[in-house]
Amino acid sequence: MRARGRLILFAGAVLLVGSAAAVVHVGRTAIDLQHAIEAAGVHAEAAVKDVAAGDITGAEKAASLLSAEIGPAIPTDDPVWGAAEAVPGIGANLSAARRAAVAMERVGENVAPPLLATARKLADADAPAAIGVLREAAPDLERVAATRDDIADDLAGIDRSALIPQLSDGVAKIVDAIDRLKPLTEGADQLAGVLPAFLGADGDRRILVMLQNPAELRTGGGITGTFLELDARDGRVSLVAQRDSSQFTSAAEPLVPVPEGETRALGDGIGRYVQNTSMTADFTVTAQLASAWWTRSGMSAPDAVVSVDPIVLAAVLGVIGPVETSAGALDQKNVVDRLLVEPYRTLDQDAQGRWFADAAAAVFTAVTERARPVAMIPALAGAVDEGRISVWSRDPDEQSVLARTPFAGPLARQDAAGPDAFAAYFNDATGGKLTPYLSVGLGIRSGVCRADELREVEVEVDLGSALTRAEGRTLPISVTGGGAYGIPAGHIAPVVTVVAPPGWFVGGVEIDGQPVAAANARVGDRPSVTHRVDLPPGESHSVAFRFVAGPNVESGNRSPSLLHTPLLESVDVRSGAIACRAS
Repeated sequence: MRARGRLILFAGAVLLVGSAAAVVHVGRTAIDLQHAIEAAGVHAEAAVKDVAAGDITGAEKAASLLSAEIGPAIPTDDPVWGAAEAVPGIGANLSAARRAAVAMERVGENVAPPLLATARKLADADAPAAIGVLREAAPDLERVAATRDDIADDLAGIDRSALIPQLSDGVAKIVDAIDRLKPLTEGADQLAGVLPAFLGADGDRRILVMLQNPAELRTGGGITGTFLELDARDGRVSLVAQRDSSQFTSAAEPLVPVPEGETRALGDGIGRYVQNTSMTADFTVTAQLASAWWTRSGMSAPDAVVSVDPIVLAAVLGVIGPVETSAGALDQKNVVDRLLVEPYRTLDQDAQGRWFADAAAAVFTAVTERARPVAMIPALAGAVDEGRISVWSRDPDEQSVLARTPFAGPLARQDAAGPDAFAAYFNDATGGKLTPYLSVGLGIRSGVCRADELREVEVEVDLGSALTRAEGRTLPISVTGGGAYGIPAGHIAPVVTVVAPPGWFVGGVEIDGQPVAAANARVGDRPSVTHRVDLPPGESHSVAFRFVAGPNVESGNRSPSLLHTPLLESVDVRSGAIACRAS
């Protein structure tokens, strides 16, 4: 018995020492892993910033350091660590730390290298060479996008509520970094899938470019002032034809079907006047209208339609440098003023159209001669985020890809922004060019004030006129509209439409706290409400559009977002809690 007792004591001592050693091993490994994750996180952040700045060398270095830092610290095939992950409480933390580390390792080894290798090949490539690079890289870029998505899915499976605060915060930062990679990986995959054929790699393509003029607002940006037809062949693009809006006569009936809700709110002029081509929020309808107007003028139907505005031209000029026109040089600093302000003060209507078309043609010709695709990407990022560039393709396969991108137009952007996204759209009612004198402030507030605990959202639109009364009387008719559409000359009259997500109901509209009548409609399955605001010179008004969530809308502390028509100036959207009214 004594021998047996000593054996038990010895075995217990061995287990105790072994357990202590295991605890030390796991603890030391966990500390090493934590330090590696923190260091790798710094490198990951640097890589993302370098890519955004176009510094491929810096991004490659950061990605290499990330892999070198994280790889050796991961407890791969470590049975002691594996057993520890099964221990209640601490196990969830160990598992989360390992999965977070593996996610970063996969980014460093499987996502960054193919993405950066393609970017390096594109760095000095002109458009024809870029087409070849993208075609060759397409399979790798598709795998990169799928890998990033797989990493994101695995991290989403971590229950952060079960983690210690420090680790939970660390995992959240890694999830954020992986999420910020999505536009890069998904965008590269989509670009490689669409751009080669779009630019004529598989045969000639006719591309119709619509240049929006936001001096007179429309939902998608502004009136369609100029059309340019580009011919694309093997990545080389040439300008073959152009028209300005004065060359199109109105139609007795809409040229293509327009959504009934938009016609109800804004009238059938959407489809009858070329200037209103982008009045619809559905860019597919806009593109079909543009194609119909173009063919009605005697031209062949385009294979694709692209919409841009002068803010996009300014970004382009920042990359390619100034261009010469018949009226002097255009550059990044003067293009908006020279296209949207000066002509309407000094030129007659025909001369305005010719100048706009001449300037657009000069910029696009310079782009085809000087531009490098990779240099354009960071320069145009802001314009893309603001919805200033929309693209449609007649090819169904290409369009199915484009429909999932930020280039799909206002309605698709609202869809992509999620179930809590609202949108505010602006359309000028004066026929003048008064946006340069219009100030716009936007806000969105949400909360629960009702007895039935249904959520409410209030979209705030603050509008002001910077015109003086003297300017309202003396500016040319081309600026003020001259009262031709029932609006007194010198008054700015934006028609504001707010579109809510599916499942919501219109709760009413107020101007400066007083209820007003409004036009309610539906855009597909989304409720919308429209009201015109009259702004005499120097005056301002605050408009509140209120919405109530239906019973099928998720409740809780969800923050709504607000998209809007691209304006001349960027607008920071305010957010906060809704003000409950005294009963």
